[in-house]
Amino acid sequence: MTTVAIVCGYDLHSDLADYVRNVVPLILAERCEAIIFSGGYTSPVHDHSEAQAMTRAFAAHVPDALVILEERAMTTLDNIVYGREIARQLFPSRRYIVICDRVHAPKVRVLSAILLRVGFSVRAVPRKVPAKVRLFEPVSLVAEAVAAVLPFLRVPLRRTAMRLKGLSVRRTPRSAPRVTA
Repeated sequence: MTTVAIVCGYDLHSDLADYVRNVVPLILAERCEAIIFSGGYTSPVHDHSEAQAMTRAFAAHVPDALVILEERAMTTLDNIVYGREIARQLFPSRRYIVICDRVHAPKVRVLSAILLRVGFSVRAVPRKVPAKVRLFEPVSLVAEAVAAVLPFLRVPLRRTAMRLKGLSVRRTPRSAPRVTA
C-alpha cells in the first residue's frame, strides 16, 4: 500500500517555506512514498502556483522524493478533491496523510472524512494565520463541507474563492498535474 501525502497549500503572500519546513518531518515520519503538493495560481501578482512554491522549499530538504504538483486548487476542498483524483490515477492501493495548518485542521478532518472516508489521517503543523482567516474559517468549514456532499456547489464555491483572492474567474488553469523526482 502506497502512503500518499496531500499537502494543502496556502497563500503565496505568506511564508510557505516556513510551513514546508514544518511539513518535512511529518512526511519523513510517515514514510510517504509520494507527496502531492496542492495549491493553484492563487495570487494576481505571482506567476507561480502554491504547489510550485512549496515544492521548491521541499526540494531543499528532501531532494529525491516523488513529488506531484496539483496546481488547480483554489480551496481546501479542491486540495483534497484534486489530490485524491491524482492519487487514484497513479496508485491503485493507497493510504492518505493529509497535511495542513492547525487553523484549517478541523475543516480538513471533516472534508477528508466525507471525501476519503477511510484510510486517511490528518496531520497539522503550526503556521501564522491572519485574524480574518481565523474568523472566516467556521463559515468556510460549513460552505466547503456542504459542497463536498453536494458537488454541484463546487463551481460556485471555487468562483467565490477566486473572486475573494482577486482573481478573474475566466482564467483557465495554467497546467496539468506534474510529477518531479
